Amino acid sequence: MNKLFRIKYSIITLIVIIGFSCASSQTVESKGNLDTENRQKAEQYHSIGFEYYKQCKYDEAIKNFNEAIKVDPKYYAAYIILAKTYWVKRDIVAAESTYSQAKKVDPYDTRAYEGLATIYFIDYKNYDKAITEFQSGLHVDSTKVDLLNGLAACYTKKKGYDTALEYYNKSLEYEPENIETMFAIAKVYIEKDEPGEAVSYLKNLVIKKPKNLDVRKKLAETLVDLKRYNEAIEQYKHLIDKKPDNYYYHIQLGQVYQRQKKYTNAQKEFEAARALAPDNPGPIFHLADLKISQGKYSTAEGLIKEAKKLAPDNVYAEFLLGDIHERRGYGLKVAWDKNKSKKNCSKLTSAISHFRTAISYYNKAKVDNTFNIYAKNEITRCNNWIKSLEEDKWFYCKGNK
Repeated sequence: MNKLFRIKYSIITLIVIIGFSCASSQTVESKGNLDTENRQKAEQYHSIGFEYYKQCKYDEAIKNFNEAIKVDPKYYAAYIILAKTYWVKRDIVAAESTYSQAKKVDPYDTRAYEGLATIYFIDYKNYDKAITEFQSGLHVDSTKVDLLNGLAACYTKKKGYDTALEYYNKSLEYEPENIETMFAIAKVYIEKDEPGEAVSYLKNLVIKKPKNLDVRKKLAETLVDLKRYNEAIEQYKHLIDKKPDNYYYHIQLGQVYQRQKKYTNAQKEFEAARALAPDNPGPIFHLADLKISQGKYSTAEGLIKEAKKLAPDNVYAEFLLGDIHERRGYGLKVAWDKNKSKKNCSKLTSAISHFRTAISYYNKAKVDNTFNIYAKNEITRCNNWIKSLEEDKWFYCKGNK
């Protein structure tokens, strides 16, 4: 009986073990298939979302990236692109939150650290928090150049210039040919108020990389920023000698001449740029700006009209037209200030009209970051002049229409 019981017990135990083994095997296999299936679905949503992203259809992109995450919550790449999309849409809070989720999904991938650090650096201007994130990323991968450069940029903002240079130089150990890192080093020297070091550094780069015209271009731009115009002219002439068909170099050289008030030389370069790029409004706008500098406002207006035919929506036109009307208004204001009398009230009225027109153009120009600060300053200036002239009008020009 006991023997029979033992045999029956052994058989039942074996059946149970086999049963559990199969069940276990089947469950794993099923989960594996499910994981693969989910990842494939998630990748499809990711792919569709990315197409929308490339087309700048961000709402549709976000919808698909969220679906990808819903199907596969561990799909790290979907979090990263979703965060980037939120950031491009300027939904900074959502971008920050998504990058933070990504860190939890995979704490050993540096992209989320870099994304968060970028938000703290650019959007919040919180350089300490940005440093923390960049450093956390470097704990994962100490050779990551973008993280090292990000740290260097943070320390530059905090005026820790020597630390910034240390990180940039460390970055160059991993990518010794990274030109952007080299340019950043030159910028640190300038911010450190060591312009001579910046120029020396770039000149050494020119010697090391004589065929790299971008290095010489950076040197020329740096010399312009430092108002070392004659040296900058030398560099632009060299660039034009190497690339005579490059209209951009002619424009840059023309601008240097314009700053020196060598208007004939400037016009020659802008005309050369115009001949090289007849369908580009840039050279024509620069010619118009030159004419404004010379006080030839009607000629400038004609050139602006010509440029607008090539680029109707280019706000450079609004910027220049603002300058024209402001200067016309200022000329009339000066004439009024010299002789404030009832017979000159027409000049006062015309000055106010030009300033108001200038403000309307500057308001259109300030939507572009390139012109924003300048346009706002000129709007303030024009408003102050209008206020002063309105007071004079009340006092001197009563009864005048």
